[in-house]
Amino acid sequence: MSTSRREFLATSAASTAALSLGPLLRDDVVSPAPARVVTTRRKANPIPLTRVRLTGGPLKHAQELTATYLLSLEPDRMLSFYRQRAGLTPKAAPYEGWDGGGRNLTGHIAGHHLSAVSLMYAATGDARFKARADYIVRELDVVQRKNADGYLGALEGLREAFARLSKGDIKSGGFDLNGLWSPWYTLHKTYAGLRDAWRYTGNATALAIETRFAAWAEGVLAPLSEAQVQLMLNTEHGGMNEVFNDLYVDTRDARWLALSHRFEHQAFTTPLKRHEDNLSGKHGNCQIPKLIGSAVRYDATGNMDDIVAASFFWDRVVRHHTYASGGHGLNEYFGPPDRLAPRVDGRAAETCNVYNMIKLSRELFALRPDAAYADFHERALFNHILASIDPTDGRVSYMVPVGRDEQQEYQDPQKDFTCCVGTGMESHALHGLGVFYESTDTIWLNLFVPCVARSTVGGTTLTLETGFPDGDTATLSLAMPAPTTFTLAVRRPVWAGDDFRIAVNGDALLQPALASLYDPVAGGRAGGVGNESEMRDSTYVRITRAWRNGDTITISTPKFLRLEPTPDDSQVTAIMWGPLALVADIAPREEGEWSENPSQRPPHVGHLFVSASRDPKDILRAGPRPGDFTVTDAVRARDGSGTAAAVTLMPFHRTHRRRYALYHDLLTPAEFDAFVERLARDKAAAARLEANTVAHVRLGEPSDETATNFRSEPSSRTIGRTEGRPHRAGPGHFSVEMAVDGTKPMSLIITHFVERGLPAPIADFQVSVDGTVIARYVPNRDASGFYDVQYDVPLALTTGKSKVIVRFDAAAASRIVPVFDLRTVRR
Repeated sequence: MSTSRREFLATSAASTAALSLGPLLRDDVVSPAPARVVTTRRKANPIPLTRVRLTGGPLKHAQELTATYLLSLEPDRMLSFYRQRAGLTPKAAPYEGWDGGGRNLTGHIAGHHLSAVSLMYAATGDARFKARADYIVRELDVVQRKNADGYLGALEGLREAFARLSKGDIKSGGFDLNGLWSPWYTLHKTYAGLRDAWRYTGNATALAIETRFAAWAEGVLAPLSEAQVQLMLNTEHGGMNEVFNDLYVDTRDARWLALSHRFEHQAFTTPLKRHEDNLSGKHGNCQIPKLIGSAVRYDATGNMDDIVAASFFWDRVVRHHTYASGGHGLNEYFGPPDRLAPRVDGRAAETCNVYNMIKLSRELFALRPDAAYADFHERALFNHILASIDPTDGRVSYMVPVGRDEQQEYQDPQKDFTCCVGTGMESHALHGLGVFYESTDTIWLNLFVPCVARSTVGGTTLTLETGFPDGDTATLSLAMPAPTTFTLAVRRPVWAGDDFRIAVNGDALLQPALASLYDPVAGGRAGGVGNESEMRDSTYVRITRAWRNGDTITISTPKFLRLEPTPDDSQVTAIMWGPLALVADIAPREEGEWSENPSQRPPHVGHLFVSASRDPKDILRAGPRPGDFTVTDAVRARDGSGTAAAVTLMPFHRTHRRRYALYHDLLTPAEFDAFVERLARDKAAAARLEANTVAHVRLGEPSDETATNFRSEPSSRTIGRTEGRPHRAGPGHFSVEMAVDGTKPMSLIITHFVERGLPAPIADFQVSVDGTVIARYVPNRDASGFYDVQYDVPLALTTGKSKVIVRFDAAAASRIVPVFDLRTVRR
């Protein structure tokens, strides 16, 4: 029986109280599995979740909301299709959404949930989560034994589809493998859940089930050549290379390492090993798990190809494809490197991507403790991830957009079960992981999160108190049984500048100016093109001494305002307060028809900022609460009509249930004048077009299509929508009747769309007027966004007529690209 939002909130207080009673900093709540992991290449390890407890702040609140949500879900509903596929009677009705029947990711939520409750057990010590994990594992064991061949899945038709695959009959596309939607990706969640149940709850049955399941996968691929496997891997397959490497680590059976290598997607990773950025046009979350697998496999094997690919991928994504929030991708896809300005508006920044990039960052830091990885972790965590969960009821967001007028895509926690609901279950159990790292002689402090942690270095208990992200101070207290000499490496955030302060037991440690730590010349010549950047990564203050019980380190990290423009357009900028992106509060969130998909919401006018100064201190005024600011004199209406009302800005994670703008247009007065002139020219051109228009139809608009006798084959052609505008597209053909002026030369003007920053879509279709072909589609390589193409109509086709039939015909095996507007105009 599903839990309503009201019931969900009513149980929150009870669950929170129970969590606070859980075991604190215990080693015996974790399985022996980590002790079996041989990691000779790690230079640091995050202090594990079993030895970290959050004690306050917004991340602790997110953890508690998620804990309550996890316990509200019903395991038997998540397992319903597993039992059904095995010929067992389900114990409860299945959930809906992406975990429902038919062509879905059926079964993925059970895997995510098993990972999440296992992680939450480690993070809280609450026995209810171990009990939940144990129950799911027992039920999966029943299902697997009924299947009798090691298989464990809930996808309809998988056995038949994979039987064909194993014989070399492989039909593979971006998300379709032999008619199934990303089947390996879906199975990966079950594998990962079993791994986590073993590693975090000590459930040995989970490891046995995972091993049998791996043998089944091994058998599926055994008859296939390498070329056939590579064809299969063109379909999204999640972190299959990661889970089989982890199984190798947990069992020391080289079979599973070999199976991990079979899931190496050479077409994608080989260019990365050559330091080639091949990301543009790739689906973001199809790729990141592959490189997580590369990183963990390097840790296990030392194969240099793996770490080269993983570290280069991380650098390209973070340095050249990432928004100020830590998210990346528009409509789930990467664009060209360093071309972000045309791609800030719309469905940007999928939450699964950020979850996985943080996971990759943790792994890479362990292999090479570089503050750049901690910087990204902080940015992504306190902007995107913290913004992705509603602090009132714990709903998570699929997209957390960054444009000029956006709102979040909240998911129904009991119905939608999208991929981001799945990773959201896990993400908020992981907030204690990566705050501290340790080696045999060093403890790193990477993030400012209120918590208590225990290190193996000297048996030191570390208590971190801070008001971050709103506050700017932190106190770290040490407790240990005996004096111990080690190095404490405290991250010195680059965003705090030279005002960073640190003291040990009240004695200040003088710090060098940041500029002295970074030499852009480095023995060369100053001012080289491409070498104009200033220091952008944090450093560490390394304090080596004999630490004693009661020692205290105080840290001051003031946050300053600064601009962070897109690399390709300095007018399009984020405004940062320390590591936090400030967003303009526009209005309450819109509910109803457009509420869950901002790309389908009609556009709003919005605002822009005009100032002769590029220093945000000259534009913003501090508000009553830390992180709140207002802009008054610099605000202009986007329609060029003049000044606009004052705008309030606040940190991104505070903008729940609001419409907001993370990126802003900041123009000088002269640039604003040019902007207004351009608007006037565009308005005049639109008026001329309207005056010469004889007929105008908006494809996909029912009233327009009815008036123009719209006809389609297939008749079931769907109405698409992009940025609030409807369109028609796809295979076959469609037509409309358009009025013409039979006394004048006529033209057709067709509106298409190219996703901003990406190449024009490839297609083969023709346009005809009364049966005569007048044009074939040619991709516009220079277009970005909506654009018009004009085709002149031969005079003989319109002379003496009042109407013509305009028809679009796709070639066999091709399609018509989206057609938004169609006009007949006097030439």
